[in-house]
Amino acid sequence: MKIMVVMGEYPPAEGEQRRQAVLKCASPGTEIGFDVIGATFFRHSNSQVNSLSAGPLVAEVAIKAEAAGYDAVVPFGTLDAGVELSRNLVKIPVVGAGQSVLHLGAQLTNRLGVVAYEDKSVPFMRKQIHAWRVADYVVGIRGIGIPLPESSKNRDAMRGRFIEVARYLIDQCDAEVIVPMGVTMVPVQYSPQEMEQELGVPVMDALKTSIQTAEMLVRMGTTHSLRTYPRPAK
Repeated sequence: MKIMVVMGEYPPAEGEQRRQAVLKCASPGTEIGFDVIGATFFRHSNSQVNSLSAGPLVAEVAIKAEAAGYDAVVPFGTLDAGVELSRNLVKIPVVGAGQSVLHLGAQLTNRLGVVAYEDKSVPFMRKQIHAWRVADYVVGIRGIGIPLPESSKNRDAMRGRFIEVARYLIDQCDAEVIVPMGVTMVPVQYSPQEMEQELGVPVMDALKTSIQTAEMLVRMGTTHSLRTYPRPAK
């Protein structure tokens, strides 16, 4: 099968690091294609504005990917940019990392603790969580206070803050599973297994969840309902 991953613009080394992380998530035999849209989540705040403005660009890639024979589309990152729009325009599965990882987490516990890059990302996350009908499963959302563009140079600080914030969610909010809503935290910079050993609870991997969910849908021959996402009249 062939899965198209849609990425924003990153500095060369940062982009390659993320592409390698994607490739590690795929099963043997799955071909991963990459397309880069003219938008960046790396330099700008991880926000609703970015997600909405990038949506049409992601949808254009989804249309091209379907025409080129790809079996599914996955926008990189937990903003799920363009997922809803693309589902109205293509028949192949379009999988969002944020939606898929929270739905998977909700099968494991009813007490999810969500970790974000910054607190200013939290309002949009709350909107998404309500839209995806998992709000009742989320007991808390907290930011680590390290913007995405500063993540590589502050890698050690990111790890420390992640552990601190996740520990707060576990101890003070009774979270039983931690969901990093930022794939640079996990798995690009740190593996979920490393964080699990430190925290003593499962730590989700949104990137791997999105790729493996896309693979599952393709293997099952299943996609989104055309009654939910009707195609526009031509």
